[in-house]
Amino acid sequence: MKEKKAILLRLDKEEFDRVTALAKATVLSREEFIRKALCGTTIRQRPPAEYGEILREMRRMGNNVHQLLIKARTLDYVDEIMLQETIDMIRHMDRVFTESFC
Repeated sequence: MKEKKAILLRLDKEEFDRVTALAKATVLSREEFIRKALCGTTIRQRPPAEYGEILREMRRMGNNVHQLLIKARTLDYVDEIMLQETIDMIRHMDRVFTESFC
């Protein structure tokens, strides 16, 4: 394990508040944030709280579309009820994305 060295860094209130706010927008501690920033690592913001729900819904939609394609190819027709449910889920996800990211 590498030997750790400490650096005393003095910041004025605005600088300290800015570093703290930037670190809070990520999943990193303030110290980790500063280390990664010094190394030039790309730091990404924390995903929105709705991110997990969005991923689950998108996976469900993809699964439903896949099932529709299999059924359409096998039976040479499309189940209109399943298709309408998929369209409704897509519209729901559009609303969630719009509310979350815009």
